[in-house]
Amino acid sequence: MFKQGSFEDELYRSMEKTLVKNQTENRHGFNKLAQATDFLNTAADIFERAGMHKESEEVLKILQSLAVDIKEGK
Repeated sequence: MFKQGSFEDELYRSMEKTLVKNQTENRHGFNKLAQATDFLNTAADIFERAGMHKESEEVLKILQSLAVDIKEGK
């Protein structure tokens, strides 16, 4: 059925996406930025499914960096 690591990765991505979206919309009212994070998350998923793991990791690093910037109020 599901691989444990795959399920955890999917859960992590979903939580990260939701966190970034909520913080962005609540703090700054940036609907377009929240939508962009959704697109980036979808791109990471597509890369992962296509076996393009390096590209997927690069997109995830962008999302993580964005989440840190928002958390720190930059």
